[in-house]
Amino acid sequence: MNKIAHLSILFITSMYLLIPTLTYSQEALTNQVKELKIKISELEGGSKLKLMDSLSRLINYTNNPKLKADSIIRATIEYAYKMDSLEIAVARTSSLIFYYANRVNKPKEGINVFNDFKKKKLNISDNDILARLYTNAGDAYFFSGTIKESIPIYDEAEAYALKDNDSILYAEARTYKASAFVDMGDYATGSQLLSETAKIFTILKDTTRLIGARNTLAVVYSKMGFYEEAKKERTEVIQISKSQRDYRALIPNLFNAAIDANKNGDQVLRLKYLNESYYYNTPDESTTPRTKLSSIISYALLSAYSENDSLVKAQQFFNKIQNKFSNNKPVPFEYAYRSSLADYFIAVGNYKNALTNAQMALDIHLSTNNTEGIYESYDKLTEIYSGLNDFEKAFTYTSKYNRFKDSINSIQKSRALSYYQTLYETEKRDFKIADQASQIALLDAENKINRQWMLFGGAGLLLGFLIIYLIRSRRFIASKQELQEKFSQDLLNEQEKERSRLARDLHDSVGQKLMLLSKTTQKLGDENAEKLATNTLEEVRSISRGLHPSNLERLGLTEAINALIYDINANTDLFFTDEIDNIDNALSKESELHLYRIIQETLNNIIKHSEAKAVKMKIQKTANDIQVMISDNGKGFDLESKYKNMSLGLKTLFERAKILGAKMNLDSVVNQGTKVTLTITH
Repeated sequence: MNKIAHLSILFITSMYLLIPTLTYSQEALTNQVKELKIKISELEGGSKLKLMDSLSRLINYTNNPKLKADSIIRATIEYAYKMDSLEIAVARTSSLIFYYANRVNKPKEGINVFNDFKKKKLNISDNDILARLYTNAGDAYFFSGTIKESIPIYDEAEAYALKDNDSILYAEARTYKASAFVDMGDYATGSQLLSETAKIFTILKDTTRLIGARNTLAVVYSKMGFYEEAKKERTEVIQISKSQRDYRALIPNLFNAAIDANKNGDQVLRLKYLNESYYYNTPDESTTPRTKLSSIISYALLSAYSENDSLVKAQQFFNKIQNKFSNNKPVPFEYAYRSSLADYFIAVGNYKNALTNAQMALDIHLSTNNTEGIYESYDKLTEIYSGLNDFEKAFTYTSKYNRFKDSINSIQKSRALSYYQTLYETEKRDFKIADQASQIALLDAENKINRQWMLFGGAGLLLGFLIIYLIRSRRFIASKQELQEKFSQDLLNEQEKERSRLARDLHDSVGQKLMLLSKTTQKLGDENAEKLATNTLEEVRSISRGLHPSNLERLGLTEAINALIYDINANTDLFFTDEIDNIDNALSKESELHLYRIIQETLNNIIKHSEAKAVKMKIQKTANDIQVMISDNGKGFDLESKYKNMSLGLKTLFERAKILGAKMNLDSVVNQGTKVTLTITH
């Protein structure tokens, strides 16, 4: 079973994944089990254990209670311990946990098996078996509802997979962990993990798992309101599924794509995807459908044709549904069945039958707390009561619909904001790691030179050879250092581009929607909601300003620096004296941004660390250069110690200065303050 079915948010996808695919018919499997049991009863020792292990493997994926798979697997584990075959014992322990968690819906039994295994404290060296066991144990915790506890178990599964150099096991564990984060509401972390695993499956050319990971990622994007990203993922997955003729992946992906198209108001695309899913599921009406989704696809087509004034085709699907599904007990996917009937009766003007079915759909959604289904039912009921000329009830359901829609929009915005914040933090972390790797490489190169001098310094006969060798070595190291510096500078430039993009997305998308939400709550008179919306909007703007200085583009470099000083002056106890020449258009746009960042970071360091009372800034423009001087009267620091243990922030300042082609000096005396000078030739 594909454990992507973890995700409760997978709309319909998980439905087909829950259907086990057995190699044997039930009758054939039962007969084979009986034959193996007879043979096992006639054997002893290693031969018996080998057959018991084969039997356990055979029944591990069945959920037929008559076979009593758990008893057979337990007997195999017990006999394996008796025979001192730890490898088989642990492998079948993993199988038993899987059976309880993934086959017979007894995840707590799986947890008990896992805890009993840990108490034994066995010395197991097979990392492959341990990776599988911990992955299955993570599933047991997940399906038992203790989702948070599953994450460290999946972490251990990843660690064992890495030790075994098994990329597939590693990526699988991360995929299931992503499911856990998403189910806990952490869509940002979940989506990042899924992106990582999709890359691994792409490298491994594991198409089946790649389709599963990317389909899940598309659904997560959709839940965050990132419909374009979801569409991009899903379009590529659909193309891959078609090329591989993987219909069990293709059909639900087409169905999910139709759902997103409807949310975006693209009815043409909605009908296209639904008709494709219907065709691929049953290419010939006389054949057996490829998945168990025939009913819900038919309901969706009935709704789509009814809502788009295609009553002839709607009538055709209405008749099919009545003939094939309406008499089933229970009706498959009854919530969708009732909703589609309501859409059809609205289209033909039978508001009485429409009301009955819409109310039944609403009752099902309320019982399952399906927020999207509830607000869609409210919208339907508004239209029905309007058709019945009961405008009082129509207004009541309109109000309920608007409240639920605002709630869903707020949730999506919150998820989107969390995603951007997580992305920003990850960017900072990755930059720090890259910088550390860069410094380690530089130190390693310097140590290499020292070892060369010590090794060959006393070998006079090889002096000429060594001189040539060392010259080449120095050139290589200088080239390597140059490459490392270029890498750091490129990293800074890419970081600024990404910050700019994130700031623009926050301002243009999330910010605008929050502003609209603030105005809406103000009109409704809900002061608490208005205050929350206003505060959230200000937080988004603050994050946006931190990511990219919009003043730099709107006001120019000189006024942006003045605005920065004014802001610090207004919000701190620092006393500023400044003398700033107009330096607009003296530098390129990229250089202006780096200079602004240097000044911003220097002032931030003064605020955080210096304990200064006063700051002096002077920016002087001459015919040949720009000179920047920032000094404070704070506590200062020991320069020698500071250079030995240079912080990431200070390294970044010097890297930016290199990008500017500027000379930067840092002077500081303990208890006497600090002075930063920067000379930029223009």
